[in-house]
Amino acid sequence: AVMAVIVSHFAYSASILQNAPHWVHYVLIGSGVKGVQLFFAISGFLITSRLIEERNFSGRISLKRFYVRRVCRILPPAMTYLLVIALLGVAGLIPFQWKYLLSAVCFFRNYMPVGGGTVLDIHYWTLSVEEQFYLIWPALLVLFGLYRAKYTASFLVFAIWIWRWIASNHIWGTSIGQGDWSRSDMCFDGLLVGCFFALALESPQLKRWLAKYLSVGAVAAVIVIILVSGGRTYTPGGRSIQSTLTPVLIVATILNPQTWLGRLLEIPVLRWIGRLSYSLYIWQQLFAFQRFLPSYALQFVALFGVAAVSFYGIEKPMIRLGY
Repeated sequence: AVMAVIVSHFAYSASILQNAPHWVHYVLIGSGVKGVQLFFAISGFLITSRLIEERNFSGRISLKRFYVRRVCRILPPAMTYLLVIALLGVAGLIPFQWKYLLSAVCFFRNYMPVGGGTVLDIHYWTLSVEEQFYLIWPALLVLFGLYRAKYTASFLVFAIWIWRWIASNHIWGTSIGQGDWSRSDMCFDGLLVGCFFALALESPQLKRWLAKYLSVGAVAAVIVIILVSGGRTYTPGGRSIQSTLTPVLIVATILNPQTWLGRLLEIPVLRWIGRLSYSLYIWQQLFAFQRFLPSYALQFVALFGVAAVSFYGIEKPMIRLGY
């Protein structure tokens, strides 16, 4: 997921696609959107699974414990990056506007218009979507309980699909631009479907059935459908298809870790990239769109170096503190 975003942004920034065939442009640039969809699905599935584990172990979900962990997990790397951006902006080294920085600090960047420089435009909107979602979803789990939360998630997914269709057909006379698709009310379903699968897998029968039928062949078919629908990412139908099917890839690999795909994802270098993924995502924008070094290859290497410092020096200590 994170490599899809990084490759997409570096390819776009380096302008290597100007003379490339259309399909190369489609795959590389489109991979960024697919990576974000995968991030949302992973986030919804993983965090809901953790909350279910807490409920099964202790008999209750503690919202206080959840938000302490969340603050310690998300804020330190995110705010460190924004501090660096502010310092570089004040020094005149990068384009910079305070209102966009404030929207990123307070996690409402996805409701601001496009602008303010690429170091904040193309990735903090996803963090805003996630933080807004997690102000709502854990409370719904506590309020409705695990059984009714499954139907609540389903209802909200369908409600978002209907709203997205209404909005995109200009019922109120407003045109839906590409930037509008980053609004939470337009993309919460990407997280909710992952939440639904986490709740649904509490059923042993369904878990056995999915483990049996979600083979590598089925996963390949899902990937093909997602790629084919990628050209319609900014349509109600295309977004609904991708938000529904992307969590299937996660469930398939979790339930069948012995397949070649599961073993591939356990390669040490991929596990390491997975651990760095949040810091990589936070810092990649600065290195993809600002030239500090002579070549993009060196920028790419520097990104991993800074992400490693961020992970081992900021993320891990603060995660421990959160627990």
